Amino acid sequence: MKTLDINTIAFQYLLRNNNSEELSTETLQYDPAKKIKAQKSLLFHLYDLEEEAEDILA
Repeated sequence: MKTLDINTIAFQYLLRNNNSEELSTETLQYDPAKKIKAQKSLLFHLYDLEEEAEDILA
């Protein structure tokens, strides 16, 4: 039995299914402001958890 890695399987799937779909010319735009906002919210969340842990231990 011949084994295939996940990249080969995914590539074969795309080759089979791209023939029936129209290719999109739209590109995804990277928005660093959204990335920074998500990181800040995670940092604030971690800070809140740290404060809760200090309150429990105190």
